[in-house]
Amino acid sequence: MLNWSSAPFLRVALAFITGISAYLYLGQSWAGSAAPWATGLTVSYLLLWLWSRRQFTPAATDAAGLVGVLAVAALGFARTQGATENRRPDHLGRFAPRIEFYRGTVDEAPVVRANTYATTVRVQAVRIAGRWQAATGGIRISLPRHETNAAVPAPRYGEVWLVQGTPELSKGPANLGEFDYRRYLQYHQVYHAQFVHQGQYKVLGHAPLSLVVAVSQRTAEVLDQVFRRYVPRPREYALGTALVLGFRDDIDQETRQAYANTGTTHIMAVSGLQVGLLFAALQWLLARVPLGGSALRRRLLTAGLGLGLIWSYAFLTGLSASVLRAAVMFSLVIVGQAVERQSSIFNTLSAAAFLLLLYNPYLLCDVGFQLSFLAVVSIVYLQPRIGRWLDLRNRVLDRQRSWHGRAAQRFWRGSAWLVDAAWQLTALSIAAQLATFPLGLYYFHQFPFNFLLSNLIAVPISSIAVYVGIVLLLIKGLVALLSVVLPAIIAPVLDWLPKATGCVFEALIWAFNEYIFFIGRLLPGAVSGWA
Repeated sequence: MLNWSSAPFLRVALAFITGISAYLYLGQSWAGSAAPWATGLTVSYLLLWLWSRRQFTPAATDAAGLVGVLAVAALGFARTQGATENRRPDHLGRFAPRIEFYRGTVDEAPVVRANTYATTVRVQAVRIAGRWQAATGGIRISLPRHETNAAVPAPRYGEVWLVQGTPELSKGPANLGEFDYRRYLQYHQVYHAQFVHQGQYKVLGHAPLSLVVAVSQRTAEVLDQVFRRYVPRPREYALGTALVLGFRDDIDQETRQAYANTGTTHIMAVSGLQVGLLFAALQWLLARVPLGGSALRRRLLTAGLGLGLIWSYAFLTGLSASVLRAAVMFSLVIVGQAVERQSSIFNTLSAAAFLLLLYNPYLLCDVGFQLSFLAVVSIVYLQPRIGRWLDLRNRVLDRQRSWHGRAAQRFWRGSAWLVDAAWQLTALSIAAQLATFPLGLYYFHQFPFNFLLSNLIAVPISSIAVYVGIVLLLIKGLVALLSVVLPAIIAPVLDWLPKATGCVFEALIWAFNEYIFFIGRLLPGAVSGWA
């Protein structure tokens, strides 16, 4: 049972989430500002808290706590209200019917579809009746790829566009139960859309909204070229770059459907799995390296290396939202270990959720955010309990006899470890699916009943593939550096190192991909059709 005193941030996070939900479902039509109310409740809480410190009665403490919870909820309401762009007086929605031209910056990497590119442009100015004026807001742009004989270049993050035309409000779903793309865009502060033909826009220059994100995405593109070169098979390349870097544009529809039907879509996304694997590898390595010095020095050095590794990986993968969530969570765990605060994992998760929602309260509506935190909470709480249902390790070891030879004893010990590892992985999959089952039905209208068999093999192999893929990038970087200082004749010889690593990486990708397709054919168990 959860001890509330061990997870004080859980109350804060739940109150903040309540405030966000109150705004989303009840407060969007309220024209007034919630900031004065939130400020007043916060001041009231501070005064009550000071007063309760002198009373030494449970009633005074409870009253201060109740007002504190209300204050946090009010802050959540006010923060969400402040993050809603269409409430601003200069939002383009107030000028949309009269807009002739607008100037904006491409704010994300494009989504590559069969016939179009899709991206978001953040508007800085609009022209109305021949006069320019400042404006804000996002527009979802669809750009045809093959409108003429010449191929249309893909939009790039940070490009400044001059666009002719009047953006329209995004359209809602045409059928009952259909995915509401308009609401999805609104949660990302995009309320308008426009289909832009090739002659309607002009690239004025390059001025990214975030230089860090621009450099990060450019770095990820360079690393993607390493996989494109050393993993020649199209399907394996597409899955490999999705697994390590998060680029999913080249994954074909058949593969996407196979992974969805077997409950292994999470493998195709860079998320907590990759960050957790890096963190585990670093801890394993540091535990075997004699660092020396005082305990405080070792803890600080370990924390510094851990934070540097995690955030470097987040940077190299383009600073995607899923990696940032995992990086924030693991950063809090590392800091807690450094200061010797063995906090409850529920407290760490609550603190991570609160910080992320404080930065962007609309993350609460993000499916990935919901699934990630639900899965981790379920794994932390349920997996140990499910794992204790069966003691397979001791059942196997009971077959070992004292008169067995050394080889036979090693066999039984290895078999016990392997069986126990398989059962613990099965328990982990069950725990994760139990938590995400309702959301899977609600959002995706299907549930894969063969997830146990698919994850049992695919997750370990894909985890090894993550390590091999990262090693491939490191080896290629080392070879590139050596090629600069060594004679040119040595370069082809050195290139065999990344080639060999790429072959291993490709084989691992092929193995778990074929296994997923095999399970899908053997047990086509995804139940779908709910709307």
